[in-house]
Amino acid sequence: MTIIDELDDFINHSENAKEVKRALAVKMILTGTSSQGIENLLQVSHSFISKCKNQALFHGVDSLELQYKGSKSYLKPSDKARIIECLRQQDYLRLGDLKRYLDQEYKVVYASDESYYALFKEAGISWKKTPKKNPAKDEKKVKAKKEEIEKKLK
Repeated sequence: MTIIDELDDFINHSENAKEVKRALAVKMILTGTSSQGIENLLQVSHSFISKCKNQALFHGVDSLELQYKGSKSYLKPSDKARIIECLRQQDYLRLGDLKRYLDQEYKVVYASDESYYALFKEAGISWKKTPKKNPAKDEKKVKAKKEEIEKKLK
């Protein structure tokens, strides 16, 4: 099997776009496409092409796989499911409330707010969700204001 065949197989079976981009850059340079053409088409640098080519030639096509697989979750799947269920039962939510809850109940503090937003998203709610009823609403003042507006319109 030639390196081009190995690259084709790698491209067809990889589910990661970054890995596919690496393999495509190598395949294109080996089949005679100019570096400039690859740079423009794939939006990569010349050093990226060089690095990927050398990696594939000297260490094999499998070396184009990403080594970083992500970090381990702070929450157990059962805890995460419980939190999401709890989020769905709330009338309204604020980011600060979620942060305090996770810190107090699970001793989890994320470095980035994106992790909290991901929990909101997974629960199927917007973290910007407003309360259905204004807790500071004074019915008497609202009624008086409506009457005032109606009088001005007449």
